[in-house]
Amino acid sequence: MDTEHAHHAMPRVALYARQSVEEDQGIAQQIADCEEEVRRRGWLVAGDPYPDNDVSGSTTRGSKTQWAKMLKAFDSGEFDVLMVTEVDRLTRSLTDVLDIRPPRRDIRVVTVRGGIDTEDDDYMLKQLVLLAEREVKIKAQRAARYARERRRAGHPSPGKAPHGYTWVAAANRDQASTRYIIDRDEAVDVRQIFKEFLSGSALGQIARDLNTAGRATRKGARWHTSTVRRILMNPLYAALLPPTQGGASFDLSSIDLSACTAGAWEPLIERDHLVAARDKLVGVKANHQGTARKWLLSGLAICAVCRQPVRSARGTTHPTARKDGSGTAPSRSYHTYRCVNGHFMRGGGIIDEFVSEVCISRLSKPDTLNLLAPKSDTVDVRLLHSQRIALGNRRKSVLKQLAAGRATDEEAEEALDDLADQLRAVDSEIARAVAVDPLAELVDIEDARAWWHDEERTLARRRTVVEALMTVIIHPVGYGKRVTGLDAASEAVEIGWKGRAR
Repeated sequence: MDTEHAHHAMPRVALYARQSVEEDQGIAQQIADCEEEVRRRGWLVAGDPYPDNDVSGSTTRGSKTQWAKMLKAFDSGEFDVLMVTEVDRLTRSLTDVLDIRPPRRDIRVVTVRGGIDTEDDDYMLKQLVLLAEREVKIKAQRAARYARERRRAGHPSPGKAPHGYTWVAAANRDQASTRYIIDRDEAVDVRQIFKEFLSGSALGQIARDLNTAGRATRKGARWHTSTVRRILMNPLYAALLPPTQGGASFDLSSIDLSACTAGAWEPLIERDHLVAARDKLVGVKANHQGTARKWLLSGLAICAVCRQPVRSARGTTHPTARKDGSGTAPSRSYHTYRCVNGHFMRGGGIIDEFVSEVCISRLSKPDTLNLLAPKSDTVDVRLLHSQRIALGNRRKSVLKQLAAGRATDEEAEEALDDLADQLRAVDSEIARAVAVDPLAELVDIEDARAWWHDEERTLARRRTVVEALMTVIIHPVGYGKRVTGLDAASEAVEIGWKGRAR
């Protein structure tokens, strides 16, 4: 009977461990220290530990945390004592203490270090938590002041640098305390993305070309339309530090470039190119499927009968039996183009080769410079930037008047909407001024064939050249007839030259 009474009198101990950063080793060490203390006291561990990894001790802990699970376990009578290594591993908020101590709950708290045991009195526990809470507030004020000073100097927040940059640790920074330095290998991806997009390439096509070239994101993942879009929207690439945003998620599309701070690092792209890219994307619903093409003419060439764009398809050979009786050759797949209305389905390889040869021939002529589309008007980009700065200052003035009570909400909203329209108009003008002609880089080339077949030349680049120069019209050739040579292809593929390419 005495043994049974002693067994029930022995405290059942729940072990709780917490840290603000995700580090499994720290949690494991806390639990090990608690288990050793339980053995030393001759107590019993009640169930599995409650580890909260990467959980703050100064903010509210949600219903999915181990803290919430531990409270439910106590309410169910599963343990008598809660053990932690130190008070600050339990909490840094007095609100949490009031949640575990009377009158709400009467959980006995014991620490491995610090001599805390609330069996008789919880005064020291509350005092230590109050001190910890005060220290958190002081640190937060100090961090906010440092963040303001850092932003004024144009330095980004600590953390992972965007693709194209490398974060510089404090010990390795230069005299200017630069945080971002260009990663030369990744920067190639960023510059290609902006160049292709401003030349008219679709987001999905850019992603496909990067993947085809064996390029990967920093995490080793494939490129997607959404990834490419985020890069084109990010002010950091133009060395612009965006303002902080409230809320849980960061919205690139809501960034006001006029509110950005000049960044203290080297830009990867020009500000005008960022403005142009954002002008084409902000307010446009993201198409996560993209419009990626795998072949040169899919979606570009048209059917000679119905004038509808052709699509790429996959054909399969159906070999006949060999004359020597050794069976049939293996079936194989090949690339084709087909009319969406069923007027033809033709092998695409020879058509791509023929159109490529036509493009190379045209680009090899001495009048290549004349192929460039002239700017309709000479635009003073510096004047546009001055207008944009002036509009941004007027926007700040409206906000100050609203804050001072010199303007009503309705007046301010109307003024801000009008300024937003004017800013969008200026950005559109800048976008048109810096738009990249798809043929611009061809002006100074000496060997059009080498340029066309260069491994670094993306499919998107070749497609934009085809689209700028010509309309490809594919004719049916009749059932069972095969086109195998360039001469035969020339009779079944019509080229309609555009503008000055005629």
